Amino acid sequence: GAAAAAAVARRNERERNRVRLVNLGFAALRQHVPHGAASKKMSKVETLRSAVEYIRALQRLLDEHDAAASFPDGRGRVAVGEVGGGGGYSSASPSFASSAPGSPCSSEESGYDAALSPEERELLDFTSWLGSY
Repeated sequence: GAAAAAAVARRNERERNRVRLVNLGFAALRQHVPHGAASKKMSKVETLRSAVEYIRALQRLLDEHDAAASFPDGRGRVAVGEVGGGGGYSSASPSFASSAPGSPCSSEESGYDAALSPEERELLDFTSWLGSY
């Protein structure tokens, strides 16, 4: 009856909102990966691969900087890009998804947020966090 139709309508609306948040999250992520802003055609999988590779490259730079900084007399300094090497896309680490930390920010359990599923709340936190960069 009417109650079942209303439940279906609510479920469909939640799914539309979830998909919208996922798409907004990917759009925001694309803005932060190399070539992502210029490429509107970058798929979600390509966006994730690019983000993982970019994070790895940034981590190598940090590791190189830390290694160079630990030798103030000049010994052990390396040229940027010399350590680690390996450009392009290697296959994403299978532990990437399972080792990813939880959302860095939590939202108050108030009004709108209380009606969200944990997945929707996590997506909302994620898009808020992405928007802060």
